[in-house]
Amino acid sequence: MKFYVCLALHSPNKHAFQSSLPAPTQTIPLDLARVGRGDNVEVVSGDSLQRIIRFDLKEEGNHVLAVSVRYTEFLSDDVGESKSRTRTFRKLYQFIAAPCLSVRTKVSDLPLRGSKSERPSSVKAISFALEAQLENMADGPITLEKVTCSPKLSFDITSINWDVTGPGMDKMQSPFLMPRDVMQAAFLIRQKANSTVEMTKDGRVILGQLIIRWRTSMGGPGSLTTGWLSTRKRA
Repeated sequence: MKFYVCLALHSPNKHAFQSSLPAPTQTIPLDLARVGRGDNVEVVSGDSLQRIIRFDLKEEGNHVLAVSVRYTEFLSDDVGESKSRTRTFRKLYQFIAAPCLSVRTKVSDLPLRGSKSERPSSVKAISFALEAQLENMADGPITLEKVTCSPKLSFDITSINWDVTGPGMDKMQSPFLMPRDVMQAAFLIRQKANSTVEMTKDGRVILGQLIIRWRTSMGGPGSLTTGWLSTRKRA
């Protein structure tokens, strides 16, 4: 999931931003220099300084954004001499990272074409139907941009979703999901001729991964890649 935050500072003094993101299992320093003019920036009186942080969160749960500001304060004494002193303060912002999209999948074996008399009984099904139920878990609407399946090398994938195009077919609009709306996606998976499938230790055929991309109502991108999807145990 994508994490965006805008840090704004308004002061007549010279400042330096530092920030870190304590995640549930680790603390991640965030590099502000990549999105601005460096760490040390002089702010003219009455001016503002902004930094936008972009970070790809890998963990769900409670997070704390720690922002440290170091600034130099210039003072004048009674005789007109200027003095400076450096100060630092720290702000903590707590937030919860929740999944934007819930994905539930189901894999079904498909029988081989032709009648039973036309094929040996020992031949196993080499085609599968992959169904995915996508539920919007966010507080606002999202637009699904792409739902694809990245297969193992031994399989071919055919999408049977809204992105299917052909002669005489009008292009369908991308699905728009309100909070808690559910969208169904499906793929036909066929084993390539003379290929060997990859299996788990407990006898499951590994098919591929789902890759889902969407945008929020404000245009923010989101993406999700599932783990390796597999069939049921095979005899």
